[in-house]
Amino acid sequence: MKAYFCPNCEEFTDVKLDTGKQVLNVRGEPIEIEGEVVICQACRAKIFDEELDSRNLEKAYAAYREKHKLLSPDEIRTTREKYGLGQRALSRLLGWGEITIHRYENGAIQDKVHDSTLRLIEDPQNMKKIFEANRSKLTSCAAARLEERIASFLQEDKEQVFHISLQRLLSYPHSDLTSGFREYDLEKFKNMILYLTKHLDGVLKTKLNKLLWYCDFLHFKETSVSITGAQYVHYPYGPVPKYYELVTGIMESEGLLDKNEVGFNTEEGIIGEQFTALVEPSEDMFSETELKVMQFIIDTFRTYTATRVMNQSHQETAYRKTGDRDVISYEHAKELSLSLPK
Repeated sequence: MKAYFCPNCEEFTDVKLDTGKQVLNVRGEPIEIEGEVVICQACRAKIFDEELDSRNLEKAYAAYREKHKLLSPDEIRTTREKYGLGQRALSRLLGWGEITIHRYENGAIQDKVHDSTLRLIEDPQNMKKIFEANRSKLTSCAAARLEERIASFLQEDKEQVFHISLQRLLSYPHSDLTSGFREYDLEKFKNMILYLTKHLDGVLKTKLNKLLWYCDFLHFKETSVSITGAQYVHYPYGPVPKYYELVTGIMESEGLLDKNEVGFNTEEGIIGEQFTALVEPSEDMFSETELKVMQFIIDTFRTYTATRVMNQSHQETAYRKTGDRDVISYEHAKELSLSLPK
């Protein structure tokens, strides 16, 4: 520890660092903290240390902010940097003094009104309103940058709301025999589509629907739970995942899947839709058994045409015991014609 001059002893002396309760005045309010102080070893008097005094004051300010639920300097800085604004630019945009944000980020305590405003602009919708009202207070470059940032955040918010709404739409409210005793997992379902299309180097829509069904139902037969929690509906061309078109459409828009029209019965001029995976599936979200089931279905049906897979699905008990547009219960999985090799 550096040498200290004790005013009481009137000489440099040995000291020790002591910790204890201290009460500091912050904005007219007593704030108690665990503070540090330098003590003279000879006379036990307290010796002033500017660095320690500053640290104790920072602790008191932090305690005051916590008590009154005010943003910390780091939180204010994070909000400002989120929008790519300098300290002066944000101060001007909010109609405050040019060094106000600088002071707050360096430890000065903001008042309640300013704190409320800073909390409001954390939401891009609120920042957009403030920006539109005060755009002229920024340089053209800063205004253009901020406008772009706000638009980007709002788009992210829309996508997040959309995906939450989609998840709610697709999710069955109960885990029962119609979902294979598993809550619907949209990301897992999307990755099962990617896994099948990737390992088959592209697959026709009709065939893919049946392979998805076989994967979930075979896994249920082996483990009493489905892979994805998807519900499957009885359609004329065989079992089809509920809201299938919606999910694949989203995957196309996200750049995960590509869809092309191909002729698969040239004599009759029949055109089908073929999906191709544009990205690698996230295999780590699947268990060893789930991967084993999916690979078994791929190997089993790799050379099958869409028509042949469809015809086989029509012979399954699960399909024969349900009517048109009925949800196919997983209870029929025990009678599936396929089983994993032992």
